[in-house]
Amino acid sequence: MEILAEILTRHSTITALLILTIGSALALKYRPSGFIAGLIATAIVYENEPLLAFITAIALLNFVSLGIMSRIYGTTFTLPILMLLATIYAFHTNDIVTLIICFIVSSVPTYVLVLISDEFKPKTAVKYITFMVVATLLFVLGIVLIQIDYRVLGAVLMLTGLALEVGISPFHEWVPDVFSEADPIVVSIIASLTKFVPFLIAFKVMNVLGGETIPIVFVFAISIVSMFVGNIGALTSTEPKRILAYSTIANMGYVVSALAVVVNPSLMPIAFAGAFIQLLANSVGKIGFFTAVKNGSSRVLTYTLAFSMIGVPPLLGFWGKFFILTALVKANLLILAGIFVLNSVLSVPYYVRLAKLVGDIRGISVLTPYVVIACVILSLFIYPNPIYESCLRLWG
Repeated sequence: MEILAEILTRHSTITALLILTIGSALALKYRPSGFIAGLIATAIVYENEPLLAFITAIALLNFVSLGIMSRIYGTTFTLPILMLLATIYAFHTNDIVTLIICFIVSSVPTYVLVLISDEFKPKTAVKYITFMVVATLLFVLGIVLIQIDYRVLGAVLMLTGLALEVGISPFHEWVPDVFSEADPIVVSIIASLTKFVPFLIAFKVMNVLGGETIPIVFVFAISIVSMFVGNIGALTSTEPKRILAYSTIANMGYVVSALAVVVNPSLMPIAFAGAFIQLLANSVGKIGFFTAVKNGSSRVLTYTLAFSMIGVPPLLGFWGKFFILTALVKANLLILAGIFVLNSVLSVPYYVRLAKLVGDIRGISVLTPYVVIACVILSLFIYPNPIYESCLRLWG
């Protein structure tokens, strides 16, 4: 069954890639071709598996929200769908080379997006791309060293590459500038769809490594630093984009803390479920908020997104934090669990302030309300069991 699933996945991926290629070529003359090709490719690769269904929803939100940008080429519509294909394939394989390729394919399209952004300064674009290239080199080198049995050094390099890639403090220097200067829609993609593959690979590799002491201490350090730096930075910021930048740093701290649960492999399904839902909540919140920053939204919608990001039950953000916290407590990582709770409380004031800042502004794009409403609908998610069952199958 596993072989059959991989064959079917490979064939559907190749077909989708061909359609994306044709659509991109036609979009040079007929802009809607890229949009149509993206929708068809998504339909081909769509799966009912809860994890992949939610990732597909995030990719479609990114895909549709690109229509809000003031200057966008038809070929660029296909980039979020290309990233989706890489993400889906990464969930279906344990082959290291394939996972590395998926990592690169899910990251490189963002280079194009930042370069076409109307608001982006060339200096900041170069900074972003440089950081991402270094992150990729460290991440890949770390995995290679692990494969040739330099496990500790390899794990530290891989985790450093992960931290650079997703914006975990103290390797977050690019995040505030990029989030502040790029088009909000471009940033919403950087802050959402690109985060899944790096964490998926890190979980798979760390699960093989087991409870190596130095990598676990490294995870502890960067998760704690990232939570505090992110939340304190957001508390002291007044501009919405910078608040969202530091919020992302804090959220990546929450997610990476789940990696520490590798000390008890039996808890990996619940830890990954928490990390996945937290990434999902972060993605939905960032897409919704950045869309509102660009063209406005009602306070009813922005406050709903804020409450989800805070972790108010039974909204989406609550379940991510609940699963991660449960895994930390069961793994007897009580200090990390306590810091996790403290930082969740610290986030309340700036999310409420953010909802007020970006709410009650009249939008100018017909797509804006649909994107934000879709994000709010996903934030109302109240039944996490299907995701947890998918994680049990993934780590079984």
